[in-house]
Amino acid sequence: MNFLKNKSILLGVTGGIAAYKTPGLIRGLKEKGIAVKVVLTENATRFVSPLVISILSDGIFTSLWEEGIPHINLSEEASLLCIVPADYNIMGKAASGVADDLLSTVIPAYDGKILFFPSMNSKMYENPILQKNIDILRGLGHIVIEPDEGPLACKGEGKGRLPDIDRIILEMEKALAPDLLKGTYCLITGGATTERIDPIRYITNRSSGKMAYSLARYCYLNGAKTELIVGVNALDCNRYLPINVIRVETARKMQEEILKRWDEVNYLFMNAAVADFTVQKKDKKIKKKKELTLKLKENIDILADLKSKKGSQFVIGFALETEDLLDSAKKKMKDKGVDLMVANRESAIGDDYTSGFLISRYEEEPFQCSKDELSWKIIKRIRS
Repeated sequence: MNFLKNKSILLGVTGGIAAYKTPGLIRGLKEKGIAVKVVLTENATRFVSPLVISILSDGIFTSLWEEGIPHINLSEEASLLCIVPADYNIMGKAASGVADDLLSTVIPAYDGKILFFPSMNSKMYENPILQKNIDILRGLGHIVIEPDEGPLACKGEGKGRLPDIDRIILEMEKALAPDLLKGTYCLITGGATTERIDPIRYITNRSSGKMAYSLARYCYLNGAKTELIVGVNALDCNRYLPINVIRVETARKMQEEILKRWDEVNYLFMNAAVADFTVQKKDKKIKKKKELTLKLKENIDILADLKSKKGSQFVIGFALETEDLLDSAKKKMKDKGVDLMVANRESAIGDDYTSGFLISRYEEEPFQCSKDELSWKIIKRIRS
């Protein structure tokens, strides 16, 4: 599910050095099939070429005195108004109700929430006047995304960098998502845990962590406080997702991290491929032999242990089997006190697509779709 699909973005560009990134942002939005119209302030035209913007976008506007009533027409057509970058000047105007050019006049004419991406020198960003203006804008229901830290155009370092384009697009999508999980805390586990054989070797399961990252993304987009606990070998599938990611090695460490947060959890997505067996670890590397016998013992069962601690938490379990998928998943669901079970086929491992069954107490729904589509399907189901 792409919450930006078939939407129209009105992009306001102000006179900050980060305006040079605007063509890349427009291209990224257009590649997703999104209509983009752009309002450039006079100062913005010193940093980015109006000709380039006109070629890449669906329209460029610079003056209040263009044909018609541009500030009204543009504000009524837009699904979302985003100011990228938002300089010190436009933040002050928006918070104070000053409307003396096209962009500052579009802002009060737009009746939805506005997305501001401040970008400036760190001293300007930390200025108490700007911070007060940010508080005013947030108090009015608008969204102000904090800038990144790092090297600045003034040769210094600090907070003030415009976020990367992928993060900007993510926040645009979040602003248009339905907020199904607003006010909830979603904890997601993913990837595979490992159990050490010796300091070099370990046993584990096959898992990329793709499904977990997809779930985390959709929980975040839908307004949840989101945290992700993943195995150390899980891919970093979305480094632009601004959530807390905890990497763990063993099943026991994953269990510890879940229990630290358990009382606050509303939804637990137990997607991790937890190692079913553990082995007594050797302190030194085992020398190469023609044959080696490992004595495995049953590992802790995180879901089974949580069953006795379960209160109001809603638990989404995941099962992957090579045979008797539906019956095995239904038994696991009953034995471990799971509220919703996602039964996947083996072909899902490491792939962007999956197939199987979504099992509740009342029905078994087959699915064959991308992991993103499945994530959205799960969220709609648990909030229905």
